Amino acid sequence: MASEKATMFQCKDQKAAEVELTVMQCLHARDFHRAAGFAPLRCAVDLQTLGEKSSLLHQLEKYKAATREDEDFHVRVAVTQGKKGRGYRVLNASGADALCSGDNLVALENILPEVEDSNEDAGEMKSKKKNSKKQKKKSASRQNTEQDDKLGVMPSLEYGDIANVDVLVSLAPLGDSAQVAAPVVTIPAPSASRNTCRRFRAHCDALVVVPVESSVQEALKLLRQQLHEQLTDVANRLKNAPESVAAVTAHQFPLVGAAFPLLVVSTSTDADGSDETMDDVETLESLHRVFLQPMDQPLFRLSRGCSLAQQAEWLTPSDVLFNVHEGIPSSGVGSQCHSALVDGFYGYYHYMQQGKNDKGWGCAYRSLQTLASWLFVQHYTQQRFLSHDEIQSALVKMGDKPERFRGSTEWIGSLEVGYVLGELYGVTFRSLSVSSGAQLPDVARELIYHFETQGTPVMMGGGQLAFTLLGVDYDPDAGVCAFLTLDPHYTGDEDLAAIQHQTVTLEGYKAVPCSWRKTTTFAKNSFYNLCLPQRPSVGV
Repeated sequence: MASEKATMFQCKDQKAAEVELTVMQCLHARDFHRAAGFAPLRCAVDLQTLGEKSSLLHQLEKYKAATREDEDFHVRVAVTQGKKGRGYRVLNASGADALCSGDNLVALENILPEVEDSNEDAGEMKSKKKNSKKQKKKSASRQNTEQDDKLGVMPSLEYGDIANVDVLVSLAPLGDSAQVAAPVVTIPAPSASRNTCRRFRAHCDALVVVPVESSVQEALKLLRQQLHEQLTDVANRLKNAPESVAAVTAHQFPLVGAAFPLLVVSTSTDADGSDETMDDVETLESLHRVFLQPMDQPLFRLSRGCSLAQQAEWLTPSDVLFNVHEGIPSSGVGSQCHSALVDGFYGYYHYMQQGKNDKGWGCAYRSLQTLASWLFVQHYTQQRFLSHDEIQSALVKMGDKPERFRGSTEWIGSLEVGYVLGELYGVTFRSLSVSSGAQLPDVARELIYHFETQGTPVMMGGGQLAFTLLGVDYDPDAGVCAFLTLDPHYTGDEDLAAIQHQTVTLEGYKAVPCSWRKTTTFAKNSFYNLCLPQRPSVGV
């Protein structure tokens, strides 16, 4: 069978000229951006008023004036300042500090969040293991500076950390071109004051992807133009909207398999952030079809927190790491093996997190929390976190456990994990069992099928231990099988290097917390049960 090669052409001098293409293997859009030398830059404007719509339109005109020309554009942005970490600076459109004299230009690389390279070689990993004691001493100082490192940054899963820029209207001169009327204060009559006040809202969310080697001036110009166009669009929509419309909102939605998010501007009769148009099934299905998105997962529902801004609201305070398996060494099973991995994002839950000392009994609870996090991050549920108490209460409520089970330190197994998923999330599950660890390769094909069709993490219990499975490598000819194992028995810090590369003491054994493990490493004489959650059938 002949292989196909993608070819692209451009029109040059009225002739078709072939464009050289470079193929990049990327897990996420952020990987593509880094490989191509680009980075996202964002500026959001949120305006609300209580009273008349004209007051909100007045505010929008001020922001339009502040973004119309380069000389009117001033921003506040976090800048990396050497050992001092990140701090806020006020810049003009040229990238110079507007509060300091002289041409104190800021480099774009100092505005963009620092990117850590997770693909370090084995030599560097060995060095890290030898220096683990030094790392522990430094961990306290690293935690102290971590918050400063995130200053002026909006976190996201698909696009990584995004530099956030705040536009400053107060520094923008109002020239003749700025048609901004003087503010008017309206005091309603006492008899009408109860019912006539309405809340209006306008929200803009401009996002551009800029070359990392460009100047701040070039990057801010592109961002200013995008923001001004969006402000103009939102103002026109609000001005021409029916009286019932109280909000015009721009949303950025991550897309599956695309390098850039999708901008959707919607109107709503409620200014509290809810948007009935973004829950209309016909509208949502149309968006999924037009932009080639999967039809079995909510991606544009505001009620499920699908936008980038909504995602950042819970990512910012999150105390867990996500998708820690990305970047780990290969399984070593062989190049001819059959492979399948978890689909989407999940949070890594393990012993001692959230201030809960569950060491010795809570491993299956933690595995269940990882499974539940997958449902939340994929927008199948609005429940962000599943606690031990909620797990125990669910099992008592459904009659699986007695009342004394609440608040206890009793274990749960794979069946209880499936029961809770069904009770709290309406998720069905399949069970697999083998009578010994030596028979685990027998379920390899079914696991591959599960990851290819369902994509959810799997909980495996056996030998008084619980594990989360994220993938499988299987060589049927050699009979060799390895599971991508996420170990809930880990008790260390949220240190990605340690989780991916350091052999640590776990529950009576030593292993790398997130690693490929041959099935021969599991207890040969133990019975193993596996809980395979099925992807919910909720549509868009």
